[in-house]
Amino acid sequence: MLFFIHTRLTEKGVILIDRKAVPGEWFLGEAPEKRQAPYPPIVFVQGRNSSASSWFGETIYYGLNDMEKVGRDAGYQTVFLELFDSDETGSRSQWENGKLLSGLLKEISTHFGQKVNIIAHSKGGIDVQTALVHYDAHPYVGRVFTLSAPHSGSHLADLSFSWYAAWLADLLGQNDDGTFSLQTGEMRQFRTMTDAHQNIDKNTYYTAAGSSHGPLLSSLSVGGAYLSSYGENDGLVNVWSTVLPYGKHLFTDKKLDHDSVRIGSRFFSKVEPFLTSTEISPVHVKGMQPEEPPEMEGNHIIRGGPLPAGQSVNHSFAIEETAEVDFFVLSARRDTTLSLRSPSGIVILPEQPISVPSKSYFGGAWLHLFKMNQAEAGSWELTLQSPANDAFLFIGNIVLPSPIQITFPDFSQKDTMKRTLMQSQANKGAIHKCHWKIIDRDGALIHESTTRALGTSHDCLPSITKEGTYNITVEIEGENENGKPFNRTIVRSVYLLV
Repeated sequence: MLFFIHTRLTEKGVILIDRKAVPGEWFLGEAPEKRQAPYPPIVFVQGRNSSASSWFGETIYYGLNDMEKVGRDAGYQTVFLELFDSDETGSRSQWENGKLLSGLLKEISTHFGQKVNIIAHSKGGIDVQTALVHYDAHPYVGRVFTLSAPHSGSHLADLSFSWYAAWLADLLGQNDDGTFSLQTGEMRQFRTMTDAHQNIDKNTYYTAAGSSHGPLLSSLSVGGAYLSSYGENDGLVNVWSTVLPYGKHLFTDKKLDHDSVRIGSRFFSKVEPFLTSTEISPVHVKGMQPEEPPEMEGNHIIRGGPLPAGQSVNHSFAIEETAEVDFFVLSARRDTTLSLRSPSGIVILPEQPISVPSKSYFGGAWLHLFKMNQAEAGSWELTLQSPANDAFLFIGNIVLPSPIQITFPDFSQKDTMKRTLMQSQANKGAIHKCHWKIIDRDGALIHESTTRALGTSHDCLPSITKEGTYNITVEIEGENENGKPFNRTIVRSVYLLV
């Protein structure tokens, strides 16, 4: 449905106002004064928990997005639309949004009597591919440009659905279908279904990313610190996840983060040379772009769970050597109190809590940061208490050579009822204990086990008889080569075919 809107003039030009975001509507930006006749219209698709206004309204950290004006000044007719996430009831899966988007793209293409090009931000890139490949919208589109799209998922989505974090994410109403779909295991299955599909070469794909962690003490800087264990990232998505093996990666900009990568004046000139045509020209560059390494190091310590009103909750963990660290806690309540006690008995209090933006992972939470340059070796204790029922998530990012190496096999491959979900190995020293928690799609704990005296390596072999995505949390205890105890926490999702 084409929806007409009102505009007003600001110092940055004409912007769109006075409209309520309604899923299923689409509308035009201001017509360019000197439109280049051959230029195809550009359809903009927003990301998770966003609406069309993410392209012309306020960004999270950088003020007004000038994308509509930049596109118009370059001679393009801009087009915006609303997917299901626009109704502010939570993000939806790519299947729901993709089906809706398919119908909208047909309407828009028919309106103009020609194919359109698409620019999509974040999860919008997944929604677009679903519409084109699985819901047959490919005849209406020429070229697709994805900005920081998590084509292979995000480890922050894995974290959100993990055993420790789900208490808080559920309390905040953040664990919805859209977030679930972005887990690395779920997206691995999506890639299996999509990348070999007969429709995959009927459009041309271009990808782009940023690698800045955003403003200091922002939710992006915290997300960036967590994701650094998995490689270069923009505060929400790792760079290796933003590429496609049959697409052309246009740039990775070290000055752009997940919020600023969609601002028109910061990215448009880099993609504009490819927007003048809808001609299909697939670019196969497999092996030329970054991919997630098959092995990863473990340098997180994670704790989390409920905080019953008035009760003191304590958690301990060990760091093997003096290290540079990031320690922070997320809670649903601002007035939850917490402290860290160092091995030498020093009590450390957090900085004043910071509100997490609603459209971020764990949106609506309060971020409590512990400001310290280094953490001493030994046993630490975290103490929390809330005046009312709450939940928390503690994350410690340890900057040390990792004492363990983790390998994930190909989870999508059919196997026996028992299969290896993860292999852990001590780099030097020994692993003494692994404690496993595996939860299913509904958050139910379906497997818990502890194995002791493991030595240098360990596999997990649970019996799972139902196909789907499972989230794994593993607590590892061991000693490094100098006999100093350490703790590490591994979080990962997997998709199993049975």
